[in-house]
Amino acid sequence: MARKFKNGIDRRAALLLGAGAAAAVTKLGAAPALGAEAPFTLADPRYDELYKRSGPYFTNDPEWVRWTRPRLTWPKAGEKVPELTVYIANIQSAWLDAWRKWAADGAKLGLKYNVQQVSQARWLDLIISHKHGDIEVHSAILRPERVDPAEWLVSRANGFDRRNYGEWANAQYDALMDAQARESDPAKRLKLVQDAQAVLADDLYIAQYGWGPSIIEAYNSAAWDGVVQTRGFGVGSLNAFHTFIRARPKTARKKMVVGNFTLLENTNIVANGNNMRSIGCMVYDRLAYIDANLKTIPWAAESWTQVDARTWDIKLRPGMSFHDGKPVTVEDLKFTFDYMMKWERGNFWTTNQFLESTAIRDARGGILRVVFKQPYAQFESYFLQLNVILPKHIWQNIMAEQGVGDDPRRLRIDRPIGSGPFKFGRYRKDAELQLIADKNHFSKPSIDELWVVVTPTIDGLLGRLQSGEIDFIESSEMRLTPSQAKQLEGLKHISIVRTPDLNWLHGVPRISNMPWRDYEFRRAWHHSFDREFLSKVVWEGAGRPPKSNTFLVEGNPWNNPNLPPVPPFDLTRARDILKAAGYSWAADGRLVYPPPTDANFRRRVEQVTKTGYKWAGLKMLG
Repeated sequence: MARKFKNGIDRRAALLLGAGAAAAVTKLGAAPALGAEAPFTLADPRYDELYKRSGPYFTNDPEWVRWTRPRLTWPKAGEKVPELTVYIANIQSAWLDAWRKWAADGAKLGLKYNVQQVSQARWLDLIISHKHGDIEVHSAILRPERVDPAEWLVSRANGFDRRNYGEWANAQYDALMDAQARESDPAKRLKLVQDAQAVLADDLYIAQYGWGPSIIEAYNSAAWDGVVQTRGFGVGSLNAFHTFIRARPKTARKKMVVGNFTLLENTNIVANGNNMRSIGCMVYDRLAYIDANLKTIPWAAESWTQVDARTWDIKLRPGMSFHDGKPVTVEDLKFTFDYMMKWERGNFWTTNQFLESTAIRDARGGILRVVFKQPYAQFESYFLQLNVILPKHIWQNIMAEQGVGDDPRRLRIDRPIGSGPFKFGRYRKDAELQLIADKNHFSKPSIDELWVVVTPTIDGLLGRLQSGEIDFIESSEMRLTPSQAKQLEGLKHISIVRTPDLNWLHGVPRISNMPWRDYEFRRAWHHSFDREFLSKVVWEGAGRPPKSNTFLVEGNPWNNPNLPPVPPFDLTRARDILKAAGYSWAADGRLVYPPPTDANFRRRVEQVTKTGYKWAGLKMLG
């Protein structure tokens, strides 16, 4: 049973926060440069550590403080709703096309948007540091571990999590997230997850703009047979690499080539970026994997058994070897988990932070017992999907040998050695990577080599596919539009495959700040988006208007099918809501806040959440 603290928070939430706070109303330290200005305060003291001790973020970041302070200051009489900043990565042309329309529609309500394009690297830095302006625009990229609902419902909406970019802190929602994390019964957990989605939708936190777009792929069917179409991933995704194992050559050529926009950011899997997450799990074996229907299947772990609510026994698949010929043993598995608990604080830490201990139960039988700090619902769908096996004989002394202190992300791993279906071969940074099939693997590839080659433009990728230089385009980074697919339909060696997508494009307003603190403003704002324009025009009919405001779209096994529909695009309705809520318009057409004497407005802003829920986050200053 999870140990409860006096304030009701359990150990999982305490881990997310750090140590609990004690004051009834928490005063947060501001950046030193701001001197004697009023401190930030929180409605719930349990959230104190997130803002104070999350590294160089929030109140420890002067830039965040400079942005946030005016948005938590009560507007003066006649004050206009400020210009709303939106950053878009410059590789996301579809986002920009949609936002041009939405900004124009918003102007009809008196909203002024400042839509800025920045580099992909800059965009990532801005959202990670919570300096992304007013609305964080994001699309989903499905990975095996992201089929689990907590990857989005916790990391993007739980008030205790730093990746909650809108800084939404709904106490009822967070309690449901805590409960589902401890519920090992799948049916009961599903109910909690669906209840949480209902709160998310009801409180109008995220704004889903579109579900999709559909995965449209083209591949060289004259050269390859037996491709595997994985639900939500398609046939050419490195995240769901069944095709690269199962596809059979139709010719004498056993070398398969995949085109991609980018290659590896880092060859150290502990410091992995997006591509090393997927390619790394082809070199290092996951413990479990997904099949084509997104069901968890054994991989490097042959089986697992639940001992009690906090304890599992993992049986390692026998007969595996690392790519240098050394056998994979249960000692390697134990070492990996112990290493992750001691050193790693990045991607793997999201699940391994809840591990309490490991013990070898049967060395000859390859059985390792893992004990969690509390009941852990994500064992099969997240823990086993995310974790890999590191070779102990390579990694056990590597920190000291390379002098990287306590940060394994600084390690130099020039030639990764794992036990996966592919060995790491020739590598030219930002150009190409050779993966060599391990014919001794328990799921040995039918091909001999897989090459991932960089082609930085869509025109270049399509041209190389037409000429036969590449066989697939990696579908996690790039999907064809219907018009692009049509250009390829007449080519005899090309086949077009369409797979329903489980992804989305959404906007996350900084709900802890003005003007979104006012639920009535949020209600009007949601009516300002022409979602049909995104799905029918920008996505050329390849996407779906969202049925509801949830991360878990229709088709995801965790979706709540009974959520209220998204508010329809209706600027007249939006204007009526704003007028009834006390807003007015200046001579230049800009939207003006209700007057400071409007008691209903002040109540809504202080309450933040819809009536019936409890706000736990940042309070207004003064």
